[in-house]
Amino acid sequence: MTTHQARSLLLKTFIGFLILTALTGIVSVLMGDFGELQLKVMATTFSISAASICAMSCAAFIEKRSPVALGWTGLGICFVGEALLLAGMWAEIDSEYFWKATLTMIVLGLGFAHALLLQLPRLDEGHDWVQPVAGGCIAGLAAMIIAAFWGEVDNEGYYRVMIVVSIIVVLVTLVIPVLMKLAKPVAEVPVAPAFAKPKTGNGELVLTKLDGDYYQDASGAKYRVERVP
Repeated sequence: MTTHQARSLLLKTFIGFLILTALTGIVSVLMGDFGELQLKVMATTFSISAASICAMSCAAFIEKRSPVALGWTGLGICFVGEALLLAGMWAEIDSEYFWKATLTMIVLGLGFAHALLLQLPRLDEGHDWVQPVAGGCIAGLAAMIIAAFWGEVDNEGYYRVMIVVSIIVVLVTLVIPVLMKLAKPVAEVPVAPAFAKPKTGNGELVLTKLDGDYYQDASGAKYRVERVP
């Protein structure tokens, strides 16, 4: 299965579980029977939907950016976090350390998904420094949140700093899509049909369609072609 197919499967999973969550809520309301079981079912379907969205961000990074190890790490953390959450919820595990570990994986999964998603847009050279800064701020915020509940921090100054970092994260999250719109358009390259054989000579660049948005020339070098607005 390619990363493109995996992302498509995750999207379909997200939509399916959202529909299941809605149906569970509607049936429970109409039947007047909204107990612990229905609550667990809704929480399960909603959490799987959320995990699928996070996993899609990681899969998109694997497909379009590098190092791909970051994307696979994010995918693994999302899977482990969701598995721990479901196990704790359905088995009704009553352990402070278990739930702290679960929250740690959830925060890390959300952080990876958020940071990797912001690395996807292509920015101009003068603006591309914003993306690593965004990733660093998100990593710092995640570390502060995890340290807060593991260390049971009770310090007003600590939480003030956390709020400042959160504001910076929101800022870069809003700025990066704007900078993407301001980026200079990428010139189009003549593309050969998927069934065409690569040609050589006469200085012409002929590309063969690969999976997803990628193309390959006669030497094996890969390209990503974007339409100029």
